[in-house]
Amino acid sequence: MLLMGFDTATAVTSVGLMRSMPDAADHALGERCHHDPRRHGEVLPVFIDEVLRAGGVAPADLDAVAVGIGPGAFTGLRVGLATAQALGAALEIPVYGVSTLDVVAFATGRTEPFAVVTDARRREYFWATYSRCDSRAGEPAVGPASVAREALQTQTVLCPPGTPPLDGIDTELCEEPSGLQLCRLVLSTLAAGKALAAPVPLYLRLPDVMPAAPPKSVLS
Repeated sequence: MLLMGFDTATAVTSVGLMRSMPDAADHALGERCHHDPRRHGEVLPVFIDEVLRAGGVAPADLDAVAVGIGPGAFTGLRVGLATAQALGAALEIPVYGVSTLDVVAFATGRTEPFAVVTDARRREYFWATYSRCDSRAGEPAVGPASVAREALQTQTVLCPPGTPPLDGIDTELCEEPSGLQLCRLVLSTLAAGKALAAPVPLYLRLPDVMPAAPPKSVLS
């Protein structure tokens, strides 16, 4: 299987390409990463082209696409998911969704319980707890520092670079979301015969900007 994976749920845009062969180790063909919360739409198409060229393959060679579904920023998520769905429709290949927190957790390789926390902006945090790197213990959550501290006070807490400090909680650095790690998680999940999520966004909260209320009737 030739699998492309990308994540745009955080400030990082990451694209990875991996080939999986029966009875052989998975082979990474390329990865591109960029840290800028305002340039997902600019860099994602460029990175997709670059990793395909680096791997010596064409879009038509892809067997599947995997995409981070968040939780994360609204604009970033829409860029990644729209691109993944467009590729899947154009190439008539499956599109798999994966929680961004699960990708970060999987990359740790940990076999003991822990939690992953990322920046949700608006002075809030996203988090999820895990019994091991490939097994989430509950649904992802969002909330202010006070709620996060109460939920995570007995956990080992891992945070990617740039996550605001959680006062009162000792944290450890971990890797940012990675396109290659996303591919590895998808291939591992498929090999285990487990189901993957649909490519739909995991927002967890209302958007920063809401539609204006309709004007009131002068007759009411």
